[in-house]
Amino acid sequence: MPSPPPPFHLLRSHHSPISSVHFNPSNTLLYSGDQDGYISILDLKVRRVVGYWKAHEGGILGLEEWQGGLISHGRDNIIRFYQPLKKPYISFGLNNTQKKGLEVVKSLPTNTLNFCRFSLLPLSPCTGDNYDEVNKKGKSKEKEALMAVPSLLDSELVDIYHLPTMRRIHASVNYLPKVTPLTKDTVVPNQARSGLVMSIHLRPDPATSQITLSIGYEDGQVESFISSTQSIDTVFDARMSQSPDDNPWKMIWRGKGHNEAVMGMDVDRFGRYGWTVSADHRLVRYDFGKVIQEKLDIDDQSIMKDYGMKSIGNSSVAVNASGKVIAVGGWDGKIRLFSAESFKPLGTLSSHRETVHTLSFANPIDQTQMVQDTDDESTIDIEDDDNSGNEDDDDSDVPPRERWLASGGKDTKVALWGLMDFEKGLKDDR
Repeated sequence: MPSPPPPFHLLRSHHSPISSVHFNPSNTLLYSGDQDGYISILDLKVRRVVGYWKAHEGGILGLEEWQGGLISHGRDNIIRFYQPLKKPYISFGLNNTQKKGLEVVKSLPTNTLNFCRFSLLPLSPCTGDNYDEVNKKGKSKEKEALMAVPSLLDSELVDIYHLPTMRRIHASVNYLPKVTPLTKDTVVPNQARSGLVMSIHLRPDPATSQITLSIGYEDGQVESFISSTQSIDTVFDARMSQSPDDNPWKMIWRGKGHNEAVMGMDVDRFGRYGWTVSADHRLVRYDFGKVIQEKLDIDDQSIMKDYGMKSIGNSSVAVNASGKVIAVGGWDGKIRLFSAESFKPLGTLSSHRETVHTLSFANPIDQTQMVQDTDDESTIDIEDDDNSGNEDDDDSDVPPRERWLASGGKDTKVALWGLMDFEKGLKDDR
């Protein structure tokens, strides 16, 4: 295997550790946020920063685009929804950091005690076997979404909100009711809560038209829940419920892959597999799809498989769109790539000098995005700013956008990597 290349682009506009990076759906913009609350928007076609402003009084926990507009989650206990960035892209906030940046259209109070970012699930009117087909043809417009966040009242619980109404439809979905009064002969079941919520992931299950929720906790435990898409029509609060059977979210599995807090977690786009990393040297995989298909017992630990890496201390993990490649960011500043199926090492990327806090793979390019790119071809007008924090790039050997990986580290840099096509090699390994 050839030696891994250096990043083809470095973004240096931030002045504090990077805490979040996110590609927009068409891979034309890269959003990045830092621990001082600043957000940067990088136009990936010309590699210039087109936005940089202080969005939150606390650090940025998460960034994501929905309906063309940016969503930012800050440590100041606010989730902000912004007006879409419109073409032509004119740089703003680069020289005057007091500028407001994108216009905020809505805000949602949230709880950030546990440093856990939100999880967004756009709802499509099409579910079932033709989910992929319809979405690729662009006939499905995502006008609604579900957002999972740590509960306002209890950092060990999760609430579900509906967008764009901003209504909390399900409260404390992972609440475990207290056991009956104890006597000296009572055997206490293992129903203790697992500490603060560290990571949340909402995913669709096209095969069953259901929704899955995966949660990583402070004590290293992971839980998986499932619910029907029809449940969004019912308002529910687990704390007020008379019976656990009323909860639209059913726990289907729980297990502990680490002895310390889940520092990084990701789940593939259909909720089939999940991966976690921690302060230890283990990369743990969870086969959530097997639990659903085979209706395994809630405590069946056979779905967990771990791989021991040579170095300890990992803070981030990400799975690519195909679900075949895993990237792990370490405390040593290195990014290690693995086969999702076999854990075979695929290479190590080295550029960051300190901890890699966040990773994001680019999105797959489908027909809808290709048409959009053609239409958008040349309306960009960007101010020429020597302080935009970018370096000159040679595009001659850069792979296509769908094979890009973005990383952000404690060293305040955002790196863009062009990965080789691993797909053929991984097929040959099976």
